[in-house]
Amino acid sequence: MVDILRRALKGYGSALSRYPIRTKIATSFTVLTSADVLRQYLEFRKDLKGSEDSFAWFDKNRMLRMSLWGLTIHPLTIHFWFNHLERWLGKNPVGATKPQILRLALRKVLVDQAMSSPVFLGFFVIFHQVLKGANLEEVEETIRRDWFTMVKAGYSCWPLVHMFGFAFIPVHWRLLYVNIVSLGFGTFLSLMASRGGEGLTTPIDSIYQTATGSTERLGNKETVAKVIGGAWALGAMSMAYNWRTVGWLGAGCTLVGGTAALIELPIVCGHSWVGESASGVKSVSL
Repeated sequence: MVDILRRALKGYGSALSRYPIRTKIATSFTVLTSADVLRQYLEFRKDLKGSEDSFAWFDKNRMLRMSLWGLTIHPLTIHFWFNHLERWLGKNPVGATKPQILRLALRKVLVDQAMSSPVFLGFFVIFHQVLKGANLEEVEETIRRDWFTMVKAGYSCWPLVHMFGFAFIPVHWRLLYVNIVSLGFGTFLSLMASRGGEGLTTPIDSIYQTATGSTERLGNKETVAKVIGGAWALGAMSMAYNWRTVGWLGAGCTLVGGTAALIELPIVCGHSWVGESASGVKSVSL
């Protein structure tokens, strides 16, 4: 069994070296599709006892949406962003001590969680709503309702996961590492994509409620969105200053991520890109 696993990892490593992007796309597609099917089964199995149709729980369109995410945005974003972080913030120097490795990993975690992760999760909401056929007003309403729940769920999981990954996992293996964790987190994303985040309590919320004895959930989404917007502004200035280091990869990440942040964060703060709504949401004017 150990020998089989060793050969499989060796073959996977060889594929990563020869065809990095294709291998990562195939990995992401397989893991996220599996996570969605697992989530569907876990959600609906209790409702199907005695049903003659053993696959009545299966929603093909829902699985296809998650599969398309795994084929496109998810692997490409992680591939280019992780490589960009290595250029921007640096690699572990040869002979680095564990404190040095952990300090650099912590810097990468802080940048990733302040800039990439919240915007990436917000785009996940947009992606799935568009594929469902939602109009722009419905997309905006879903972002206002679900974004903060997804961000808090991400903060409950990814800082510790990435701390280990940035410190000890080679950059070309990190997508596989992230996808293994995504077997669990991906089931949560699947739930959010299908049912939304209203009423969900994240682990961070549970810790806050236990510590304070409150029934309220943690945080203010407008404040968090403004902090993330400030982080993007500072990050963009830093990348511009370090242009020779980050190169065109940094410029691409800044353009794509900054544009997504510019679209999402005003919506979270109560503005609208599609004009005045019935609920009195203010439109954004440039």
